[in-house]
Amino acid sequence: MKVEKNDASVSGYIHTYDVSDKGVWTYKLKFHNQIQWTWGEIACKLFGEGRKEYKIGGMYVEFENVTDPEDEVSAPYFDRSEGIEYYSAISSSATRDYLRIPLISQPVASLISGYEGESIVENQLTFFAQTSGAVGVNGKAFSSAAKSKVFGLALVSMPKWEDHTQDLIFAREYYPTNQQVLKQTSSQIGLSWTEQFK
Repeated sequence: MKVEKNDASVSGYIHTYDVSDKGVWTYKLKFHNQIQWTWGEIACKLFGEGRKEYKIGGMYVEFENVTDPEDEVSAPYFDRSEGIEYYSAISSSATRDYLRIPLISQPVASLISGYEGESIVENQLTFFAQTSGAVGVNGKAFSSAAKSKVFGLALVSMPKWEDHTQDLIFAREYYPTNQQVLKQTSSQIGLSWTEQFK
């Protein structure tokens, strides 16, 4: 299949999984993400200044503690200009919070299908993370008992792990409403996030 290569772009997609207590990943869902304008700042720090601390360091997993497990969470509207300020403001919510989780491995570089035979061997990266912990950044419980429902994700540059206020958002997206994930006692949520550089 011939791939159209006229327009340079960055785009990505997310796969989500159930992760059993035995560490088995079971595929659940795929959806695309939105690249935030702050990706340019991350690129400038990495490519121009050679500051490796600005590489993608982890993900945000946004959740709400719902009254009824069947409740659907209303995702906020967001445009490409919105960055860390949204997550800073969540602290005032009585029910919403987010997990700040590190990658569980080095990202995997590969070639986008359709680019075989070109002068490149790699033009996409896949990042992996898994939910962990029982408390969000702002102290809200993340558990099955609290009826925590995951509804949003972000791919994040974390230059200082100990200081989340310096994080930069590379990409962000929300689950389709009918596919939001309720935290289960016996499993975690696994994430693979692929970014393509065309």
